Amino acid sequence: MLAEVDIKRLRAGAESEKLEEIDSLGVFWIPGYDDDQLSGRLRFSPTEGINLSLVGEFDNRPRTGEPLRQIVGWIGSKEVTLDDCFSRGSYRRYPGVIESRFHANRIFIGHQFDRRELEFQSVTIELAYLGSWINRSGIDDHRMHLPGSSERPYEICFTPLDAETYPFSRGELTLGFSHLYDGDPISGINLKQFPFFKISYHRLMEFDDIRKDVGRIQSLMTLCVDSPVSVDRFILRAPDIRLKLLSGEETKQEQEVEFRAPVLRHNPPSQREVRRYDQMFLSFDEVGGLRGIVNWIENSERFQRALDSLMSTKHAGRMYAENRFLNVAYAAEAFHRITRGGSYMPEGEFSELLNRYIEITPEGHRGWLVDRLGYANDYSLPKRLRKLAMEAKSVTRPLVGDEGRWANTISGVRNKLTHLPGNESPFSGGDLNSLSESVYSVMRVCMLLECGIPQEILASKRESSSASWGADKIKSAVERVRAQMKSSRGSAEDRHNVDSP
Repeated sequence: MLAEVDIKRLRAGAESEKLEEIDSLGVFWIPGYDDDQLSGRLRFSPTEGINLSLVGEFDNRPRTGEPLRQIVGWIGSKEVTLDDCFSRGSYRRYPGVIESRFHANRIFIGHQFDRRELEFQSVTIELAYLGSWINRSGIDDHRMHLPGSSERPYEICFTPLDAETYPFSRGELTLGFSHLYDGDPISGINLKQFPFFKISYHRLMEFDDIRKDVGRIQSLMTLCVDSPVSVDRFILRAPDIRLKLLSGEETKQEQEVEFRAPVLRHNPPSQREVRRYDQMFLSFDEVGGLRGIVNWIENSERFQRALDSLMSTKHAGRMYAENRFLNVAYAAEAFHRITRGGSYMPEGEFSELLNRYIEITPEGHRGWLVDRLGYANDYSLPKRLRKLAMEAKSVTRPLVGDEGRWANTISGVRNKLTHLPGNESPFSGGDLNSLSESVYSVMRVCMLLECGIPQEILASKRESSSASWGADKIKSAVERVRAQMKSSRGSAEDRHNVDSP
């Protein structure tokens, strides 16, 4: 039953629907005001977002810029829900009609929701590079040699692959396969296969929680494939959302509800290059298959903020080199703080010492003192970075060299960019990008280790192109920025960060 729905969908030629643009006329209204319907035009683009233009104005219209939870309606024969909307104002053309415009942050195709109803029990996703990552195929093709003939015909055999399932605390994760077969033996046959993940939950789940689980799988694949991985299709289902016939009668089959939202870095399937095994950091089997993904889903939640900051450097279409560097530095510090902690002295002893300082400090300066010393007991950034680099050294030593020297350099650059005066960065964008890649590489290993990927599997990637391609650039960048910081008229703190062992 799992694969049946998806096979039917693909047989209908839905491969071309992956994040396709929408430009459709329809009728729309605010939930609860069914008698106040307006016709209009709905447009969706992965890069431009979701925009609705209506003929006329809602009687219960929001003011310009005012948020509006939802707008529902029909486009063709499909129900739609525009969620997290806001008004972009109304315009009157003379002579002519009033046009009201809205922008939405996300859209659900297949059902009309009330905000309180955004709960589902399963999600099916198709991801960029998933087929290459799992490296499994039901298609077998080869040339045959016929004795006495110069012709070498092809023989193609297709055996549908079986689904695999693995449980986790909130449900189960399935790797499934669907396929598309069309054409005919006269004009030609087209056969394609599509792997997908399906998460089935034990109970109804809030959409935002489902989206976080999907995002964790997306992040893991990005770390492993070593390229930004986008979600091509995002299909939701719930037991109480049923497929309706044209007569309005509900069937027993669950209705597919497709979720779409604009993406920061859209890479259409037609423009993607194939990712080969040797271009990836880890394959599906090397992370432990479904079991490894489940471990990642459950354990990475703990350091979600650090992971999001790290992933921002991969999924953003454009980002200043300074921002990229600061994002990965924040990710490293936050990850170590969350997963390792670290303090100079026991917390009770530090609190007692801080209270003594507060007692002898004039009341008007006590707030300042607490701000300055509140985190004084925490590990310093160089120490956190060095400990992370030591954990990852079996893979990243060729990139970072001496871990202590590298950690002090990264910390010094971070301080220079955030704490010191001046409007321009003293470092080149190329050097900052190289240093960012070194921090990213260390964090990738540490996060994968934290979620149960064996050390020996990661260590085997030490010489791979994915793990070592930027070593020379990184080493050169470290030397240049150290020289720049030593020669600049920085603070004593800068000199300490660069020169201390």
